[in-house]
Order: sequence, then C-alpha cells, then structure tokens
Amino acid sequence: MNKSSNVSWLLTFSPMVHVHRILAIILDSYVERVSRRMCNFAYVMLVFGQNFQVISILTLAGSISHDKNLVLEEAFNQNMLGVFIVANILTGLVNLSVDTLSASPLAAFMILVAYTFTLCMLAGLAQFSGVRIKFW
Repeated sequence: MNKSSNVSWLLTFSPMVHVHRILAIILDSYVERVSRRMCNFAYVMLVFGQNFQVISILTLAGSISHDKNLVLEEAFNQNMLGVFIVANILTGLVNLSVDTLSASPLAAFMILVAYTFTLCMLAGLAQFSGVRIKFW
C-alpha cells in the first residue's frame, strides 16, 4: 500500500473510533453497564472502538514508517515463535506471583513496564546473539 492509501484508510477509521466510543458511553450511561461477561451491545461497541483505534494507529505508523525496519522489529520478526512462548511464560509467572485483581494502578503499570521491558530485552538479546527461530 502506498502512503496516500494509508491516509485514506486513516481518514476512514478515525471517525469510526469516535462513533463507537460515543455509542459505548451512551449505552453504558442510559441502557446498561458495559459487561464483558454478558457481552452486551455496549461492550461490543467499546471493543469495536478499541479495534478501530489500533487499526488507526497502525495505519498512521505505516504511513510514516521508514524504508528500513527497526532493530527491535527485526528481533521480533526473526523470533516470533520464541517471543510468543516467552510472553506466555511471563504471563503465567505474573499471574502466579501477583494478585493482579487487587493490585493498585501504579503496581499494575509497573508490572506491565517490567513485562514489556523483559520481553523486548530477551528478543533483542536473541537477535544480538544470532539466535534465529524463524525457519521459513
């Protein structure tokens, strides 16, 4: 895709983010509370809004990206399976060692920062060491 195509996609998805977020707020306030367990319409609108926001961010990043991949992108691309397995193991360690439901917002944020830093460092070290799990 070229950059003008990315911009047109961005102009398509950006308003959809706001429409779905506003619908979720209205439904949450006047119809029923957002509930993941019930998977009600307010929850569906909230998830659509979040998905369109992610698509918009990725489209924007694609339209301003460089011709060459970043080192961290290459590290993740070369070792996707290994990074996925390590991420699952780290998620299990966090869930077993921390009561995440009663953690304060600051503690939850610090856990996410440590998790992301650890995952990026392991992927970067694998790339730097020449470990390549991608075999296709």
